[in-house]
Amino acid sequence: MKRRNFLKGLAAMPVFGRSALSAGGLLSSAGSAFANGFEGKTLVVIFQRGGCDGLNTVVPYGEDEYYRLRPDIAIARPGSGAGGALDLDGFFGLHPAMSAMHEIYQQGHLAVLPTVHYHDGNRSHFTSQDFIESGTPGTKRADGWLNRYLTSRSQEADMRAVSFGSLVHALKGSTPVAAIDSLDAPVSGLDNEVLSQLSGIYQQPVSFALKERLLLKQHGELALDNLLVLDQYRQQSYIPDNGAVYPETEYGRQLRDIARLVKARAGLEVAAVNIGGWDNHSGQGGAEGTQANRLSEFSNGIAALYKDLGAAYMNDVVIVTMTEFGRTAKQNASGGTDHGNASSWFVIGHQVNGGIYGEWPGLSSEQLYLGRYLAHSTDFTDIFGEIIVKHFNHASSLAGVLPGSHYQTVGFMS
Repeated sequence: MKRRNFLKGLAAMPVFGRSALSAGGLLSSAGSAFANGFEGKTLVVIFQRGGCDGLNTVVPYGEDEYYRLRPDIAIARPGSGAGGALDLDGFFGLHPAMSAMHEIYQQGHLAVLPTVHYHDGNRSHFTSQDFIESGTPGTKRADGWLNRYLTSRSQEADMRAVSFGSLVHALKGSTPVAAIDSLDAPVSGLDNEVLSQLSGIYQQPVSFALKERLLLKQHGELALDNLLVLDQYRQQSYIPDNGAVYPETEYGRQLRDIARLVKARAGLEVAAVNIGGWDNHSGQGGAEGTQANRLSEFSNGIAALYKDLGAAYMNDVVIVTMTEFGRTAKQNASGGTDHGNASSWFVIGHQVNGGIYGEWPGLSSEQLYLGRYLAHSTDFTDIFGEIIVKHFNHASSLAGVLPGSHYQTVGFMS
């Protein structure tokens, strides 16, 4: 192999976790790829990037003002036929494309939070995403809240965390995390013989005074270990359980990969997935159209993961969905909505107390934030705090994971 191609291949290797390479080299450790599995709690984070319109996701059909503000794109009330909202509580309903998640709500395992955001919300996509993923509203940090959580506790596992696609900001920090497109993505040009030779090279001791060489050694070992673990999955076929059918999209395939990792007991604590396509400034549609199509994929993917894992795994798994902001309460002249404030988040799991959380601020002109946007009544840091305290049972890390926050119980977990 040419040196240039080798370096390209090495640079493409995703890096995560602590190296588990044995003294005997890469190949000799293959039999222990899942030996350090941690049978604990898992958090799946789904980020709807682009600013999802919460008012047409969780529909406040019980408020007449909603229909005045959105004469062309509003979702009809329940009982209005196939395009009507799916009733939740007599006031709110889900978009009709979200029937799969509506079933989870009826089972009591879906928490609906229609008004999530933070004080003095920013309406820049990237700035607001950074604030949320930093876990510090109004301040962007170099590290993310999920990486700080991982750093706050020590767990030996083959794969503690994974970010599908590029490394999301929430998982950036001092604890290395995998960033992969899929479990089945091959790394060309690196066969077992080459990998075994590299393993021997990286296990050679280096002087701690040589910082650059030490970092290269650490990252080389981690990358090789990553390849070893992923190779185990490439050799295994996977059929979802319980008749689960994932969307035939990148998003769906990544959720299916998460189910594989959870079932393998690989020690997965955090998995992050993105789904885009929510920046609907024009032609948003109502019961049908651009947003409806995205909500169908979004909902069906979550329901497939929920069904695939079943009670045996969902007792220890929580899925949380988020978006950087909602949209304007009033539709614009192009049949769309513009950057806004509060939006709808969801939490799913067998340990979740299903229901609707957060006070409804109303949609009249005097109730809207700055006269244009849905006001928030649930701070996103309280959602994160409840996950840390109730799901991960790690309240002692709260101040470090969410610095400056004053956690107040939301109630979606006991």
